[in-house]
Amino acid sequence: MSGNGWADGLVAVVTAAGGGMGGEIAHRLAQEGAAVALNDRDEQRLAETAERVAEETKEVITVPGNVTRRADAQRLFDATLERWGRVDVLMNIVGGIKGPVVNPIWQISEEEWEITIGINLRSIFHCTQLAAVEMMKQRSGKIVNIASSSWAGEPAHAHYAAAKAGVVAFTRSVAAQLGEYNINVNAIAPGPTKRQVDVQATTAGTTVRTGSVLDHHVGSLGRTNEPADIANAALFLVSEASRNISGELITVASGFNPHL
Repeated sequence: MSGNGWADGLVAVVTAAGGGMGGEIAHRLAQEGAAVALNDRDEQRLAETAERVAEETKEVITVPGNVTRRADAQRLFDATLERWGRVDVLMNIVGGIKGPVVNPIWQISEEEWEITIGINLRSIFHCTQLAAVEMMKQRSGKIVNIASSSWAGEPAHAHYAAAKAGVVAFTRSVAAQLGEYNINVNAIAPGPTKRQVDVQATTAGTTVRTGSVLDHHVGSLGRTNEPADIANAALFLVSEASRNISGELITVASGFNPHL
């Protein structure tokens, strides 16, 4: 069991906790002493993360649900507040893409557009709004949103790029609004991360789905992210070491910086 970490006494909400990034972030927060509320719409994956987190702390709850829906997001925060009475950290990790990863603008369907925008922006809106109300009362808090290195304009999928650009703009706008309440709001733009690449490779049906996308994300370090690389950045952004950083975007993509 962990204890005496820098996050002792903090309460963290982690969405998409059943995924590679979410699971690693939740585990690391628990190792540092945080109480953790885990959310994912996949109950089996959520249970697997909870089992891993429980090795570090007894202060963990799971709240299955799809936080792109307001009612499910509300249940997550109600359960967190009922258990611990506060929210100190919000990790907005839910995201994704509808349809093939390589999907030119002339082929994107209205359904693919609407679902992709919704997956990436609705959950962040619902969870940030609910967390902000509590953090404003406390006059403290840390919010981290997961964007993507695609946000600056990825030729393979305009709908996903647009959604992640929205995450970046949302982050900067909310940071400007919540600064007076001592709330830090930042974003991380990952390049391809190992579990993500593995999923693409096994579900693509054609090699072009992974090949051309990954070619656009080869950075100077020549590596693909591990979930721990994203977790390292996320934990920095919710630690005291980053107390004077807000409204910023950190790219974790092996030296690939599309926005420079």
